[in-house]
Amino acid sequence: MAQRPPPTPMLQAFVSAAQTGSFARAASELNLTASAISHQIAGLEEWWGVQLFERHSRGVKLTPAGETLLPVADSFFKALDAVLQSLSPSKSQPLHLSCTSSLCATWLIPRMHGAHAEAALNLDLVLTSVDISRATLSVHPFDVAVVMGDGDYPDHHVELLMRDAVFPVCSPQFKRVNGEIALEDIARYPLIHRVDDQVCPGWESWFAFHGLEAPPYHHGPRFPDSSLAISLAVKGGGIALGRTALVHDQLKDGELVALNAPTMMSPAAYYIICRNGRQSERDIARLFDWLKAQAHQFIDQVRGSGA
Repeated sequence: MAQRPPPTPMLQAFVSAAQTGSFARAASELNLTASAISHQIAGLEEWWGVQLFERHSRGVKLTPAGETLLPVADSFFKALDAVLQSLSPSKSQPLHLSCTSSLCATWLIPRMHGAHAEAALNLDLVLTSVDISRATLSVHPFDVAVVMGDGDYPDHHVELLMRDAVFPVCSPQFKRVNGEIALEDIARYPLIHRVDDQVCPGWESWFAFHGLEAPPYHHGPRFPDSSLAISLAVKGGGIALGRTALVHDQLKDGELVALNAPTMMSPAAYYIICRNGRQSERDIARLFDWLKAQAHQFIDQVRGSGA
């Protein structure tokens, strides 16, 4: 005889905690207490007799059993939501748009200013700033996402948004103090680093591109987000690697200057993705069109400025 399924609130607590990596954040998302989330998940683990999470002081991590359960439980709720919306189409739900954190802060949000009132983007949107990789597609809920990578996202409809050039930038004051900085001398100055350069080219890649020998280890502040590294460069804290979409507005406004060095094209590009089959939904298609129109307009501006 098949075992009866557990109560839905237990599964909801599990999915939310798995996707957020925290009982506290899951509690906030579901409008419950962290203790209630912990009890729901403990009940679910007792229900099946398996451990779903490893508990740590800084959060929780899925066990192999939890990783097996997550996509099934997540698909169940998504399928249930789709059916309920089809049965009650008058109750429209907002679109959830996720965007890689640096691009969200420096490119997307400035271009959304006032756009919600335009016919082209008169959509009910929930915007989330999060970096989604191919490995984390199943744990981040979204309708449409702007991601940075190689364009290979299984089970998803993918369209190219734009590509980036990479080049060193600093504040005008930093340049005035240090004068013209030769290409081969950049390693002698304070460099601002991005912690994880698996997708974004880092200084090591940049030195190699120019045929320069990078120092064995270059001390300097390291940030998990490119926009934070750029913010420190704006304050005069050193030289950062800028990408076109992230620094063009600051270059135009005079907050940053580009050093005299050939640009390097980033091997990763920005893509818009959604689940296969959803690209034909009216609101998702409109959001795709608006994002691509903004990218085309931006690319024209970059070309017009000679950047």
